[in-house]
Amino acid sequence: MKEFKTIILTALSVILIFGITGCNRGIEPGVLRFSNFWSEPTERAAMDSLIEGFHHEYPNIKLEVDELSWADGKTKLMAGFNSQTAPDLLELGSDWVAQFSSSGVLENLDSDSTILPRFRNAPAYALPPGEWHGHYFAVPWLLDTRVLFINDDLLRSSESHSHSTDTSYNTLWNWQAMQAMAEAIDQAHSGEGIGVNGPDEHRLYKKFLPYVWSNGGALFDSTGTPTMDEPQNIAALEFYVDGLKWGPMGTQKDLDDAFVRGNLGIWFSGSWLLPSLAKVPFHWHTVSFPGNDGHSGESFAGGEYLAINAASAMKPEAKLFLAYITRPDNELAFARDVNEYPADVQSQSDPFYLHRREGTVFTAQLAHAKMTPVIPQWLDIEAIIEDEVSKALYKTETPAQAMRSMQRRAVARMAQP
Repeated sequence: MKEFKTIILTALSVILIFGITGCNRGIEPGVLRFSNFWSEPTERAAMDSLIEGFHHEYPNIKLEVDELSWADGKTKLMAGFNSQTAPDLLELGSDWVAQFSSSGVLENLDSDSTILPRFRNAPAYALPPGEWHGHYFAVPWLLDTRVLFINDDLLRSSESHSHSTDTSYNTLWNWQAMQAMAEAIDQAHSGEGIGVNGPDEHRLYKKFLPYVWSNGGALFDSTGTPTMDEPQNIAALEFYVDGLKWGPMGTQKDLDDAFVRGNLGIWFSGSWLLPSLAKVPFHWHTVSFPGNDGHSGESFAGGEYLAINAASAMKPEAKLFLAYITRPDNELAFARDVNEYPADVQSQSDPFYLHRREGTVFTAQLAHAKMTPVIPQWLDIEAIIEDEVSKALYKTETPAQAMRSMQRRAVARMAQP
């Protein structure tokens, strides 16, 4: 609690310095307040439709919606808790929840019979981020994952592979096959072989962790103790850095753009890329992320969670709204509109996902995905991971040195309050 209060006070100071005064405007009694991150025009329209349905079923509940941005939304939420003006219901990223739930500011949802089914219907890997010390504090709402995008035209031009390359979950589709494909495309000089995500805040670790998991590694053990310098983790970073032999390093946005332009043969990205690829002049397809040395290929899963303010004066109404927007039919409709997957496993097999372009690949990958470790210090650890991976990419440290330094720094951070 001490650490969270310190962070919140710091965040509040920053907000006051920049003259953000929203927290001082007062709270209208009897109004249910909901903060979320769906602010793009199409997203806002989907949210408006969801809220309209809620008003139809519960016309006597007045609802106020506050749109946040990913750039500063977390800071605003923290400041709201500090000033006792936090929303009644709030959306959180999967890697944020532990910082809030461990600080006692979220409502325990263990005993609500209308909400408990949402936990039972979600994938097992999506439950820990919403838990703390064996209790539920945040409901899994939306999920997404990443797969490999392959430019078929560049692949064919390499003359070493064909579209029929077996890239399903079996021993034929592995790291060596992916590397050979990237090398062949690169050496054909018709495009870059594979994209390597370099320094890119809050994104680089999402590209690196699948290599760790798919090599049988883990950065923490079951007790939350760092295990970053284990051999399988060092080998994962070595392979990640080796990608620079066959392709460029860049940010996620730059490499997304390079693939859409047809200049990149292999790229690890998410479903947000699908609309941009709808009308490109080249052929492409997606495949699962491969495993190594007999391990299954595990991708990164991101998630959106919903939690209730423990100090809310509108808890009954907040629970009604939470149950409504996570109800399978409503959750599915909203997920489809914003191009993500519902947390409900059954809904992930809805015809919309299975029949859309590459839908079966994404759905299958969701069954082979993991989330970040559930520790309150995760965001600090994340920064350490990205810093050390960047040093390995820039050759200022070897992969072994980077992972050992990552281990030392993580242990030191975990020892702090």
